[in-house]
Amino acid sequence: MLDLHRLRILRELRRLGTVTAVAELLSYTHSAISQQLAQCEKDVGAKLYERAGRRIVLTEQGELLADYADELLALADAAQSAVIDSTSQVRGRIRVASFQTVLASILPEALDILSKKYPDLKVEISQLDIENALPAVANGKVDLILGEDYPGVLPLTDKTVHREHLIDDELVLITPEDSTLTFEEIKERAESRPPTAFAMDSVDYSLGKFFHAYCRQHGVEPNVLFETPDPFLQTHLVRAGHACSVTSALFAPLQPGVRFVHLPDRPHRTLYTAVRAGREQHPALRAFRQALAQSVSSTVEEAEEYIGQ
Repeated sequence: MLDLHRLRILRELRRLGTVTAVAELLSYTHSAISQQLAQCEKDVGAKLYERAGRRIVLTEQGELLADYADELLALADAAQSAVIDSTSQVRGRIRVASFQTVLASILPEALDILSKKYPDLKVEISQLDIENALPAVANGKVDLILGEDYPGVLPLTDKTVHREHLIDDELVLITPEDSTLTFEEIKERAESRPPTAFAMDSVDYSLGKFFHAYCRQHGVEPNVLFETPDPFLQTHLVRAGHACSVTSALFAPLQPGVRFVHLPDRPHRTLYTAVRAGREQHPALRAFRQALAQSVSSTVEEAEEYIGQ
C-alpha cells in the first residue's frame, strides 16, 4: 500500500534533487530519508530514482508516481479541510509567513478583523522571504504565505500550492520630499559624476533583481550605494537626502517625509497568498484570506492619497 509520508518524500526529492536537501526540509536524518525512499520502491516494485552526478533524478516510473503523489497529497489535505469545514467553526491556530512591507502595511488590520469576528482563531506570524517561505509551506511548518512576483522574475510557486491573487501593487520612485527629480532625469544624469544614489535590496531579493533589470531596460546602470532589504531604512536614507529608492504603493502610508513619483510604464508587483494544494477550503485559511482582502481594499484607498500628491 502506498504511504503518503513516503510519497511526500519522493515529491520533495523531485523538487530539490538531493537526499540531503529533503532531509533538511523535513527535519530527518539522511539515512532515514534513504530508508523511506528504498521502502517506497519496494511498495511499488519499481526503481524510482537514480544518481546523476551530485544530484538525484527520478526515473520514468518515479516521475509517474510523483505526479500521482501531488494529487494524492492534495486530496488528503482537501479531505481534512472538508471535515473541519463541516463543523462550521473557525478556530484553532494558523501559521502565516510573509515579508516586511506586507507585514507592516496590510497585516495589522487583517488581524483586527479576525480577532473581532473569530476570537477563537489564533494567528502566528513569521517574517520570511518568499524563497524560504515556500519550503515552509511544503513541510507544514507554515500554513499560509503572502508572496510577491515581480515583472521579469520567474514565479516560484508551482502546482503543489493553491495560489490566490491578492492585488497588483504599483511600484513607485521615492525621492526626498523637497526634490523634483523624476526617473527620466535620473536617466539623463546617469553619466554624470556622481550619478543618483539608490538605497535598495540586493539582487538576492526579488525587488532588487527587478530594480536592476528595470533600470538596465531603460538604459540606466543603477548606482546602489546603500544595499539593504529593510524598507524603513531605505525610506530613512531617502528622507535624509542621501538616496532615492523604489517602493510599493501599499507601503506609502508608512513612509512619511518622502515624495512619490510614478515610474515609466507604471510597473507593479503581484501580491498573492499560497497554501498547500488541497487546503484552500480550510475554514481558518479561508477566513484569513477574506480578512486580507478587506484590509487591502482600505489600504489601497489610503495609499492612493499619498501617491496622488
